Amino acid sequence: MYEITADPSRIDVEAAHAFLTTSYWSPGVPVDIVRRAIQNSICFAALHDGAQVGFARVVTDRATFAYLADVYRVPGWVKASMWAQA
Repeated sequence: MYEITADPSRIDVEAAHAFLTTSYWSPGVPVDIVRRAIQNSICFAALHDGAQVGFARVVTDRATFAYLADVYRVPGWVKASMWAQA
C-alpha cells in the first residue's frame, strides 16, 4: 500500500540523504544539512509498506511564497501512475 504523509515524525532523514547525496543537484550533501533543510521545510514522503520511496519538500514563508525542492522517487519502487493519482 502506498501512502503520502506530511507528518515530520515519519520522514526518514537517512533515506532522503541516501538519495540526495547521489543526485545531480546535491552530490555529497552532508546528512546534517539534509536534516536542517527538512526541519525548516514542509516535507512530504511517499511510503510503500512503511519504506520511504519518494520525497518532496516545500520551502515557504507560509504566507505568500512556496518553492518545491528535492522532489524524487526511488527508481523501481513507485509506479509513475501512482504519482498521477496522488
